[in-house]
Amino acid sequence: MTDKQPEMVLEIVELENGELAIRSAELDAEPMIKIEFSETLRDQLEEQYLDVARVMLTAGIQLAVENGVNLKSRPANDEMLHILH
Repeated sequence: MTDKQPEMVLEIVELENGELAIRSAELDAEPMIKIEFSETLRDQLEEQYLDVARVMLTAGIQLAVENGVNLKSRPANDEMLHILH
């Protein structure tokens, strides 16, 4: 018998303040990592800013897991605007 933990499903969301975040797909999960682009960079990247954010957030989670960080979710604030994935 193996000690496999259930797989955690993550999603990338945009918060009301414009920050992009990654969180557990559980309802009301608190963002684990948040990033924010300057308006200038966001304009220059156009729609590609979402791809850049996805890579940055995914890399952050991967590094945290590789370093043994426990990603258990916590209660959230209600800043979520919409899901981007």
